[in-house]
Amino acid sequence: MPIKRFADSLIMSQGYVSYMQLLANAFNGGTVKGLMCKDTVNVAWDGKLYDCDFNAAIGIGSCGLTGEELDIWSIDNVTALEGARVRTGKHCYGCTAGAGSSCGGALV
Repeated sequence: MPIKRFADSLIMSQGYVSYMQLLANAFNGGTVKGLMCKDTVNVAWDGKLYDCDFNAAIGIGSCGLTGEELDIWSIDNVTALEGARVRTGKHCYGCTAGAGSSCGGALV
């Protein structure tokens, strides 16, 4: 996943742009339905919610319907997350490239 140390290494070796192009060119829309971020949340030690482990690693918290960042104390129940958009970034191409990627392995 092109975040943190791996992204830094790619940038230092001048390979970041070509790696991101490789991921973007390998985008597979068929993987989207099975992505972890579609039905799972990451709960940090301090109660903050994240749409996936990678977003947690780079500090992109889950947001509610009105844009506020969420934690376990700001929601009444899991249905409070329904309809909220998954926060995405360039790193998301890593989970949608080729056969996809998730905690359970390939998605397709």
